[in-house]
Amino acid sequence: MQFNPSLLPQRLLNKYFYISVFTAIGLAVITGLFVLAFGKNDSFQIINSNHNGFLDFFFKYYTHAGDGIMWLPFGLYCIFFRRKYLIAVIAGFIISTVLTHFLKRIVYPDELRPFTSLSADFPVHIIEGVKIRRVHSFSSGHTGTAFAMTLLISQLVNKKLWSIILPVLALLVAYSRVYLGQHYVADVLAGMAIGILAAVLSVLIYQKLSQGKYLKKNRFKSGSASV
Repeated sequence: MQFNPSLLPQRLLNKYFYISVFTAIGLAVITGLFVLAFGKNDSFQIINSNHNGFLDFFFKYYTHAGDGIMWLPFGLYCIFFRRKYLIAVIAGFIISTVLTHFLKRIVYPDELRPFTSLSADFPVHIIEGVKIRRVHSFSSGHTGTAFAMTLLISQLVNKKLWSIILPVLALLVAYSRVYLGQHYVADVLAGMAIGILAAVLSVLIYQKLSQGKYLKKNRFKSGSASV
């Protein structure tokens, strides 16, 4: 029996996932140009210095959308409703976590957070109740988690509008990390790249395993039918 891609389940060929990925890449390119135009310190100051009471309140809580614990409800949803997709969620969590901590702990272990390195020259805006980190600035784990998860969710949702909205929601998490004084823009740019890479690799793993199971199942059916 020849393999026919048109017979694969539609969820394995979700074109809107790729729209979401290209949207995220576009946002990363714009972020990279922003850093190139203004530099590491000035790009941070532009975002961090433009604050108000509403944004303080909003980003104080919204930034938690990038917490590592957010993988747990995503995984639980897949266990109960989309079990086959759980492998993509697990892969996304592992890949994004390993890459982030490899950069934080191995490659750039002494990279200081903005509050530590800039406070003497610039009044870093901080918000009461937000714990300020001082080291392991590069890269942003919250941003990596947000982009990996939203792109993986876009594969599940399979809607054109959400394929664009979800990366923008992830970008707000990235913005919150700079706004709250936790990261430089370059840190969140690296987090965006990690999240995008983790999501793409995870979906490829999911597709590969699902296609393998599909082929194995159909070979078995063909063998049974020919007996």
